[in-house]
Amino acid sequence: MIKSKLKLKAVTLLTVGWGVPEVLGADVVQVKKLVGDRLEPYLPGSSVKGSLRSAASRVAEGYGFTSCGEVEPSRISKAHESMNGPCDVCKVFGWPNGEAALSVGNFKLTGSTKSLVLTRVSLDDRTQTAAREALYSTEHLPPGTVFEGEIRFLESRANLLPLLLLALAELRTGRFGRRSLVDVKLEDEGVFDKFVAGEWKELLEELREWLWEGVVRP
Repeated sequence: MIKSKLKLKAVTLLTVGWGVPEVLGADVVQVKKLVGDRLEPYLPGSSVKGSLRSAASRVAEGYGFTSCGEVEPSRISKAHESMNGPCDVCKVFGWPNGEAALSVGNFKLTGSTKSLVLTRVSLDDRTQTAAREALYSTEHLPPGTVFEGEIRFLESRANLLPLLLLALAELRTGRFGRRSLVDVKLEDEGVFDKFVAGEWKELLEELREWLWEGVVRP
């Protein structure tokens, strides 16, 4: 198993959700847990993995990897039938009754941060004007907030590690969740060098540094 630490840093406000993202526009569902006597935000590994899967699907074919472009189980199976087997994206992130090469743990907050609560007015869908007595509040983490987690990759599928690197690179220039932007930093202590071919080394080195360094301060 190939293991690495991964850090995610908020570049924009990161919305905190409590299980109702379709109402509050949250980027991650269920992002607080009780630590001692206080609630502390965290990023579920499933949410991070889902964002990486979407990123990988967007760029896979442009770099010679295959993607079925599906997320719904029955559609994935049908797409794989026409492809004579699982696509590369699914080999990395999983498919029905298939083992994923990548596993992602929960990401915990590093350091301390203070959340922001913003109050907004809901819109009336019919009139597209402010709805009466329809204020709601959302909680956000400020830019510069850093989370750290662990990723693991099956050594037997190391040939697909470049697809993961591409997904990481795509994630930090695209959306995380519904509306946020995050930076990504890989801390693999040189482990990936043993498994990644020369043409991917430049990308690997870039991922070992923050892309938005100097733009966002923790």
